[in-house]
Amino acid sequence: MDGLPPGMAGMPGMPGGMPGMGGGMPLDLDNFWDMPFVKQFAFHPRPITPEYMDAQTGPIRDGTFNVSGGDKVSYRFYLPADAEVKAVVYFFHGNAEVCTALDDLAAVFHKCNAALLSVDYRGFSWGTGEPSLTKLCDDAERCFLASQKLLDAAGCGGAKRVVHGRSIGATCAVHLASTYAGKVHGLVVDSGLMSIKMMPMVEMMAPMVFGPQGPQMFQTLPEPFDTVGKLPAVSCPALIMHGDKDDLIPVKQATLCHDKISSKQKTLKRFPTAGHNDVTALYGPQWGEEVTILIGQASDFVDPFPAGCLVEAHSLSTPTFNGMRGRVRGLAEDRVRVEFPEPHGKKDLKPANLTVIAEEDPFPYGTLVEAHSLSSADFNGTRGRVVCMKGDRVLVDFPAPKGEKKLKPDNLKVVSEDAA
Repeated sequence: MDGLPPGMAGMPGMPGGMPGMGGGMPLDLDNFWDMPFVKQFAFHPRPITPEYMDAQTGPIRDGTFNVSGGDKVSYRFYLPADAEVKAVVYFFHGNAEVCTALDDLAAVFHKCNAALLSVDYRGFSWGTGEPSLTKLCDDAERCFLASQKLLDAAGCGGAKRVVHGRSIGATCAVHLASTYAGKVHGLVVDSGLMSIKMMPMVEMMAPMVFGPQGPQMFQTLPEPFDTVGKLPAVSCPALIMHGDKDDLIPVKQATLCHDKISSKQKTLKRFPTAGHNDVTALYGPQWGEEVTILIGQASDFVDPFPAGCLVEAHSLSTPTFNGMRGRVRGLAEDRVRVEFPEPHGKKDLKPANLTVIAEEDPFPYGTLVEAHSLSSADFNGTRGRVVCMKGDRVLVDFPAPKGEKKLKPDNLKVVSEDAA
């Protein structure tokens, strides 16, 4: 990535009249991460003209994925020539990079028989809308689910999937590896951001934004991603790479990531003289070797109890739990952490005491469904498309003006496309 724009560029000047800097309107703490000056700090989009828009053949294909609110996120898809694709790597770049910036780096992945899907953020390249910290993970989720059609058309819909996040892109990669553990077989955290509040540059902003009480008020803000909280649900092979001299996202965030991930196959690779934006320039061959090893591990990985799968407990000394069903939330050393319905909560059980009932979502992305038996009568009979599961609810996109709603599975029935 030699010569790419920085993954986390410098902080722009604070606008005049901000609280703590001589007056101005009070801050809306509930919407702090979506305030304009925060967006200016967090993202540096630039327009790019696609060269291979909607290409159906060839080694490079450009396109867009639909996200909420009618916006589109651009992508570039790199396919290896004359080779069977064994893995697809979803690459989420830094905050000042673009999806086309991997033209030279794609060869590293192609040597592993891996295709490379480089995904942007809103407002980058030929995408639409404005980038948003609070929409970042949801957009990554929608792009991941929508990509199945693209992969099927390219003949690699059944390949193993690896998520690779650089800098702020690590938040997207970790989100997918934890949320879709049954579909993600490898994770690369590359100079990755685990906590935006732990960035020295962001910590320095607190007194300027909040005034004398800045540090205390700043700590009351929730993280916009909760990436650290998602790490225990990651069980696939994981590679964490970081430069020891990274003063933008300190290496302690990489060690935190390595410690918290539940995977039994995890590697922390530190580069002694590298900063945030020069890892591949200084350690290109080593970087490529580590990625190659990770993709090999992902190709062989099978997770018997991926996070999110439905399991049933049996053969326990506590009869109350036998026959009870719950969702896997991650690993706990040699146990599987399962969340059962209230009041039972989370329990760590041996794999021998669990049977997998269902790994796949009961309502896959794009499924046509019809709402019924709702107290809000105007929704009954309304049809929409499934976006994804959100906890124990199904997020459905209904036609305007109803929009997106989270509904219980019992209030939805799948409609045959032939009957649509």
